[in-house]
Amino acid sequence: MYSETTRLRRAKSYHDNFISNDLDETKQYIGQAIKPHALTLLDRRQSLNVKVGRTPFGRLSFLYIHHGADVHVYPGKLETLFLFQVPIHANKQEVRVGSSVIQVSPGIAYVVSPTLDLELRMSRYCDNVVLAVERSGLEQFLEQLLQRRLDKPLEFSPRVDLDQPGSQELVRLMSHMTRQLNLSSSSLRNPIIQAQAESLLMSTMLINLEHNYRGELLSEAAAPKPHHVKKAQAYILENAQNTLTPEDIAKEACVSLRSIYAGFQTYLHCTPMAYVKNVKLDKINEELKQSDAAAVSVSEVVSKYGISSLGNFSASYRRRFGELPRETLRRKHF
Repeated sequence: MYSETTRLRRAKSYHDNFISNDLDETKQYIGQAIKPHALTLLDRRQSLNVKVGRTPFGRLSFLYIHHGADVHVYPGKLETLFLFQVPIHANKQEVRVGSSVIQVSPGIAYVVSPTLDLELRMSRYCDNVVLAVERSGLEQFLEQLLQRRLDKPLEFSPRVDLDQPGSQELVRLMSHMTRQLNLSSSSLRNPIIQAQAESLLMSTMLINLEHNYRGELLSEAAAPKPHHVKKAQAYILENAQNTLTPEDIAKEACVSLRSIYAGFQTYLHCTPMAYVKNVKLDKINEELKQSDAAAVSVSEVVSKYGISSLGNFSASYRRRFGELPRETLRRKHF
């Protein structure tokens, strides 16, 4: 694994690179790329010598980060991103993810889920390569694999043993994709290939790293959904802008109301109306990400989906995506 990660440590080889010894500049740059955070020098006799490389790729970003001084970093909950952080040099690197405290080493990496608090202490010798994945992208991709809506946030087990074949496969894939994307011309930028490459990396992450849906994901093929549940799902997706009732859904699926409730509870782990609500949230999220804040408002997008209470909607949206609708609309998506 060391040989794979060391190939990624040249910040200047990335699509964007940042070099600075200024604390405020560093907080601003990394804050925009990942999350605004508190950054403190642990030894006032030291100076920052920051090197950051970043290559955006659709819903993903590949980064190299080196602070060059002993630092304490506190971003809190990331809210909108998953991070898979792999050390190159990990001398005196301690990470807290939620209640888990991890002593990072060249054989130990970690995953940060957006719902868990993050705090880091790193020595001047530490540098890391990072895979950042949009929360909405990874959770929606997992829903596609499971063919149902998530009933609770996706959370990974923070500690990752890099001696395991699954984690090694993910690191090798990160290494290959980063090297290809950092070339002046890469076929990975072709929209057709990019979509497949994103899916491959997210699949590898979800299959090989421990998380609260992994057991279900690995056994999904053994429990195919009945026809009426699949038909109901398709009907809801096609009619997300309409006002739907459980009776409408049952009629379209050609089953009784009791059967539609039982089917959704058994195979999708939610009620029909909870499923409708999440579909509307996902559709609105995608539309906001593709819209221009200067040309459209949140209320205009939301009203198209038959939602009248913007306050209740905003609270539900934030629980699902980790940010308010207006923040999604204003945020730049590469």
